[in-house]
Amino acid sequence: MDVTMIQHPVGQGGMFSGTVCIGGAALRWVYDCGSNQQDRLSAEVRLVADGGPIHLLFLSHLDSDHVNGVDRLLAATEVREVVLPYLSATEFALALVQDAASGSLSGTFLEFVADPAKWLIRRGVDTVSFIKTIDEIQPDREMRLPDLAGEPIRGNDNGPLEIVWPPSMVKKRAAKKGNVQDIAAGATAGIITGARKIDWLFSPYAHKPSKARMARFTAALKDAFGKVLSRAEIVREARNQEGREKLKLCYEQIWTDHNKVSMSLYAGPYGKPNISIVDLPFSDWRHNRSATLAEVGWLMTGDADLCSFRRINSFLTYYKIIEDRVGVFVLPHHGSYLSFHPDLLHQFKGIYACLAVAGPNQYDHPHDCVRRHVNEVCGAHTWHHVSEQSDSGFGFRVTI
Repeated sequence: MDVTMIQHPVGQGGMFSGTVCIGGAALRWVYDCGSNQQDRLSAEVRLVADGGPIHLLFLSHLDSDHVNGVDRLLAATEVREVVLPYLSATEFALALVQDAASGSLSGTFLEFVADPAKWLIRRGVDTVSFIKTIDEIQPDREMRLPDLAGEPIRGNDNGPLEIVWPPSMVKKRAAKKGNVQDIAAGATAGIITGARKIDWLFSPYAHKPSKARMARFTAALKDAFGKVLSRAEIVREARNQEGREKLKLCYEQIWTDHNKVSMSLYAGPYGKPNISIVDLPFSDWRHNRSATLAEVGWLMTGDADLCSFRRINSFLTYYKIIEDRVGVFVLPHHGSYLSFHPDLLHQFKGIYACLAVAGPNQYDHPHDCVRRHVNEVCGAHTWHHVSEQSDSGFGFRVTI
């Protein structure tokens, strides 16, 4: 099995792409596709699209700097399934007003977030999957390995690679075109090819915002509009200046909490990989690192709020089953200290690289205190800043 993983240099935003190849079959996935540096994003979208169809596109959350390249990607290549966290109406309002408050709200983005499934299916996506979120007060929940024993075996061992979610954890929705489904919290997707399972997992984790903080936001909406708004009403208010100003005032009451829904993703094996060939072509030579990798799993965190003890405990418990497989850890929220906790990295003993994905910004991303902590816990050689510079991307190719 040949594996390629790349964190693309798109600036202040995020775009990752991965490929698993077995024989003549390939399976490709992308995590996030957005940036505030549009030229860099366009160049990397073209590069990814030129590689062929994408089986899975994971969107960590609905901030524009993580999704504003999706339209370009869908126009340039086929995307078969999009996976994103499920949002309640109030959580949806919070996602939308963050962009309204920053002044980055656009008509295209508003159309997308108003009904992601409809918007994506109109652009050729076959399946839209919504991952249910996990409450931070449930620290005993762990990711579930996919049980594919009941799946039908098709073709031969050299057949196409297919993504399979555990059937018992998938609930189909009625949809006029395409497929829409809700996937239970804890579900992990596996890969099958013909007559065998492949040791490769896709495990998303999306946390719920804290009830107390969301209650404050809900109260702010009621004060401003006289009621809690539906999705359609939120979109209508966001289309006019007066409505946007009211939404901004609601957001400003809780903005320092970074209380958004953001979906993390582990992509990698469950078992210990036997790596026979390593190629590090994506600027890694600049750090004089050895081309010896023990682990190839990537754990990506989007803009996850991982600064509180309860949130950290829930996150680490969830991923405990694959803690030894994480070789690359992408720091939350572009390396922000507001989303980072000192205990975050101690559990993952095999980290080869900690990535801070950030371009020019006004928020001091990545923060120097986060870099110092990474250096202390994992070693200075693990720090890598993926920016808008074309040679700052990070990745590897391995044969397992």
